Amino acid sequence: MIPPAAPHPGPEERYAWRLQAPIYAAGFFNGNLFNLVAIVMPLWALSLDASPLMIGIILGSRQALLIFLAIHGGALMDRFGARSVIVVMGLIGVVSMALFPLFPFVAAAVALQMLSGLSESVSWIGVQALVGQAMKGNPTHTGRMTFVARIGGFLGPPLIGGAWDLWAAPGAFAALTGWVAAGLVSAWLVPAFGVGAAETAAATPVEKARLIDLLPRPSDYLETLRLMASAGVALVVIATVTRQMGSGVQATFYVVWLDRIDISGAAIGTLFSLSSALSAVSALVVGPLARRVSRTWLLLFWVLVSILCMAVTPLLGPYWLIAAVIGLRGVAQGFNLPLLISIMAQSVGPQDQAKAVALRITVNRINALVVPVLMGAIAEVGGLEYSFYVVGAIGTACLFGLAAWVARSPAFRAGGG
Repeated sequence: MIPPAAPHPGPEERYAWRLQAPIYAAGFFNGNLFNLVAIVMPLWALSLDASPLMIGIILGSRQALLIFLAIHGGALMDRFGARSVIVVMGLIGVVSMALFPLFPFVAAAVALQMLSGLSESVSWIGVQALVGQAMKGNPTHTGRMTFVARIGGFLGPPLIGGAWDLWAAPGAFAALTGWVAAGLVSAWLVPAFGVGAAETAAATPVEKARLIDLLPRPSDYLETLRLMASAGVALVVIATVTRQMGSGVQATFYVVWLDRIDISGAAIGTLFSLSSALSAVSALVVGPLARRVSRTWLLLFWVLVSILCMAVTPLLGPYWLIAAVIGLRGVAQGFNLPLLISIMAQSVGPQDQAKAVALRITVNRINALVVPVLMGAIAEVGGLEYSFYVVGAIGTACLFGLAAWVARSPAFRAGGG
């Protein structure tokens, strides 16, 4: 059963800014790296003269390690604290991002994508887990964190796209490396969980790590999969699958298509920036709106909008129309991410927050691995334009199936979510 939307925090649920600020800063840098890399990596793959299928493999490989290790990362965060894990992953991200221009080969691109992708996504899991643990997954706070992350997504793309236009790959990867390093520093500044929170918030004890504790445990995976027994968790996981179909397109062949119709790197960055700006604004509306409208149907509607905005891309001609549609997609993403985080966080206990986020991210990244390869294969057979339509149709069909389940499920009617 999905619990009803949490009320607006009262005086007993106020949180000190020394707790909030570094978490939001970590979200600023870690919550949008996926979109920043989505500008550079397709262009990098094109510069390596890769075929459409190989481009799909390069882009999709960013998710390969995460599929197997996201849940393990979430379990480590629940066990030892998210801050320490984010800092370690940040170090891996800085090194791997800096190595890209030094190894201009397809095999190296795949290997570095795997390492960088693991670092990025585990760090993002940590930020979401901190919001769930320290601020109870309240829609207002998840909306604020998403707002800050989207502001980063607004400022970052023009910087990255402009760096590519001015200094090509070395400049773009240098900018990305600095961005990842800033996320590492932000996470390092997050106080121990519970420090600076409301008086009623209890600090979570952190175990002393042993080498054996750092290895994956089958029990962690089983415990995480059992979370699917909750209707709220199941809803978020399935909605994530459909949402990621659109995100997978945007992060891969969307840029390839824009490059094909002669849109510059800076102009592509501006599109991503516009999307993030509108996403930031809509994220602030989630808290108040979630108290008046069913979170479940609000989520499903905006996921549908986000998928359709990607699917129609080849039908768009003028730059202003492309900008309008990607802007609408930004509004949709601004609504659905806080809702996903909030519903998931309020469907599990504090001891399972990071594992729950890791479960969502795992299915997210499985899609991000599959969609580029699928689109690359379809593009080789029927053309790139056709691949947008096929992926859009699959995502829309899955979403309508999910809506039918929600409409008939007593858990959602009883929970009022």
